[in-house]
Amino acid sequence: MKVFITLSLLYLTLANQGILSTTGESVHAFQSVIVGLSEVASKDFNFQQLFVALDELAESFKARKNEENAFYEQEYQQYQADVQYYQNQITDFKNKIAQLEIDVKDLTDERSRLQQLLTEAKQDLYDATKLFNAKEAQINSDKSTFTRQFNEYADTIAVLDQAIALLNEVKDETSLLQKADNIKEISSKMHNHLKQLSSKRVFYQPLVKALTQIAQNNYVDQENLNKVINYMNQLRQSLIDGQTSLQNQYDSQSKLQQDILSEIQAKITGIRDVLIPLLSSEIETKDGEIKALNAILNDARLNLAEAEDNLSATQNRWIERTASHNTLIQQYDNELLAIKDAENALKKGGIFRQ
Repeated sequence: MKVFITLSLLYLTLANQGILSTTGESVHAFQSVIVGLSEVASKDFNFQQLFVALDELAESFKARKNEENAFYEQEYQQYQADVQYYQNQITDFKNKIAQLEIDVKDLTDERSRLQQLLTEAKQDLYDATKLFNAKEAQINSDKSTFTRQFNEYADTIAVLDQAIALLNEVKDETSLLQKADNIKEISSKMHNHLKQLSSKRVFYQPLVKALTQIAQNNYVDQENLNKVINYMNQLRQSLIDGQTSLQNQYDSQSKLQQDILSEIQAKITGIRDVLIPLLSSEIETKDGEIKALNAILNDARLNLAEAEDNLSATQNRWIERTASHNTLIQQYDNELLAIKDAENALKKGGIFRQ
């Protein structure tokens, strides 16, 4: 009897460890031993204790199976929470990245616009400087031309003054003979100086011809001499008027040119000292903003990759956990089936619950 009980407990122990199981109608060797022993066992043996032990073992496996299912369900809830958390992170990071990419593009476009304005400003500065130099050269050239023409008027007026004074000294044939050479000399000077003013429509040839005639005569024609002197005075006044007109015209034109030059200089100063430094500063600011946003964008991309890795790792762990859970549950089911098979083996041996 003690041997029978010992073998029965050994069977239960092995069954508890998952060693004993049945498949279909096959019977484990220890089940056969129990059945064989039951056939020769004392009819007075209380097999109810064995059934109680089997029931307790089955309840133990059922409890462990229920605990595993409950624990698995808790883990599944946590798994769903983790997946939702990482999915929310991924959605947030994707939205953030999309917005950051838009912001970076906007800043880059604005930076390009500022760069274009800076390029145009530098070109404007170059053009304005070139115009300023040309205008300044023109002013200097106009001044040189004016000075030359003004001096031509002044020199010619001085020669006329000399000629008028010389002719006023001619009173008779004697003074005419004495001044003849001077008259010829002054006539030559007048020819040279008045020729320079030919572009001003000064018709000097008749006057020079009259002076030459006076110098060649041996007598004094006072009436003709007075006409020549009057013509010289008229010519002198005409030259003075021309000189004055030249001065007024130059002053007016010079003021206009100086105003234009001042406007160009003001433009150059504004571009060089205000616009270009301002645009350069704004571009530098935009470069800093773009750099900062790109750093944030890179961090967001790294965070997105990390969140995706975490989600993938969580899902992979859950696949492994589910496989482990299913294996364990299958083991518990196999143990319960083995216990049921053992009970059926007892029944085949003629041993039933009391």
